[in-house]
Amino acid sequence: MSNLDEDLSEDKSIMKDKLKTYTIAAANAGGQQFYWNYATLIAVGVGATPIQMSFITAIQNLGSALFQGFFGRLSDRIGRKLILLLGFIIATVSTLTLAFLTSPVIFMVIIGLYSIGISMVIPSWNALMGDITTEKTRSKVISQLSMVGTLASSGLLLILGFVTDAIQFKNTELETKYRVMVLVAALFFALAALLILTLSETNRMKIKRKSVPLRRLVQNRSFVIFSGATWTYFLAMSLLWPLSPFVLSRLEPSTAAVAILSAVFSASMALGYILTIKIAERIGRRTMIFIGFMSLCLVPITLAYSTHWALIIITNFFGGLGNGLVNPALNTEILNLAEPEIKGTYSGTYNLFLGILTFGGSFISGLIFEHFTKTSVSLVSKSLISDFSTGVFAKFLDLSLESFDLFLRNFLIIITCLRIIAMIPVFILALKERKSSRLNPLRNS
Repeated sequence: MSNLDEDLSEDKSIMKDKLKTYTIAAANAGGQQFYWNYATLIAVGVGATPIQMSFITAIQNLGSALFQGFFGRLSDRIGRKLILLLGFIIATVSTLTLAFLTSPVIFMVIIGLYSIGISMVIPSWNALMGDITTEKTRSKVISQLSMVGTLASSGLLLILGFVTDAIQFKNTELETKYRVMVLVAALFFALAALLILTLSETNRMKIKRKSVPLRRLVQNRSFVIFSGATWTYFLAMSLLWPLSPFVLSRLEPSTAAVAILSAVFSASMALGYILTIKIAERIGRRTMIFIGFMSLCLVPITLAYSTHWALIIITNFFGGLGNGLVNPALNTEILNLAEPEIKGTYSGTYNLFLGILTFGGSFISGLIFEHFTKTSVSLVSKSLISDFSTGVFAKFLDLSLESFDLFLRNFLIIITCLRIIAMIPVFILALKERKSSRLNPLRNS
């Protein structure tokens, strides 16, 4: 704690708000974590088809990113506090509504509303982190806040998962218990909204700031190259997102099982944060992102061979570790590439285009999955594999399964290969970063 005290000593009001900032980080992480783990399982439970799940995933990605550029710029102009407050209120109301829905179509509409709330929170929160840190301390402080938020929320998730499993509900369906956990997400967001009211404004230069044209960001060549390289990987990554709820729901995990999986994900993410704190500035942030992407490449391949929910522990370990390595390094790099007075604009614009790309990836993946699993799946899958038999993926495909499981497994294997290919641009950036740091040893000191 003494190191963080030192990092935040520049501003007395921010020092006073340190505990509130930690709690908001935990509440924000908790709300998104509870939502992410259980809301999609509710969607599958109320009868969402693969194409509807691709819409839900795509709406989450696009909706949460579409307005980030706008809300990031707005937070630069009017301050972080108001935007964060409105975002958390919208997230609270929409998550509360989701817990009681029974229609997949209405579910998609409310997801869109939830995503708008999150699109207000993400760039404003990232910019707030930029406001309270310097370039030297930014990676460390962001990692520490992320780690505290993740561990606190996942600990509560684990406890509530077992408690919910132990309680006897009148309706014994798992879906009912999933709904209870989504209600807890709403409480987390409500807590964050209340705490934001008491937080000091960190954007002290807001009155002087004006709207920034997009071409100003495009002229920042380093930002454009970095964005393009990382977006390529996230595009390949998004192909998995509509499929993972189906893999998990077919294994029928209890609320405690989902909580255990989430706790493993969070614990390994915390490990990633710790590693980022320790070595990111020494080996380079882009190198850290590349290592994180390598870990994330193991997610679809391990998921493909998970025949029991306990095996997904392996998947979640690599997924959490990858996210823990990537997220703080990525956010720090974006903030460091940004012009100091428009950090929110950079963060929002990056996430806007990221959302558009991952919307496309998720939607295309869902369409393919729906088409090849809707009718005559066994014949179609075997025909598809036959077409690949002379191609680059043939030796990796698994012919031992039938029908739905056959296509699902082999689709996950193909996604793994695409992720590996998509790492190449980031690998090149990491090599250039290492070369640059050797030529200028003081750069990362």
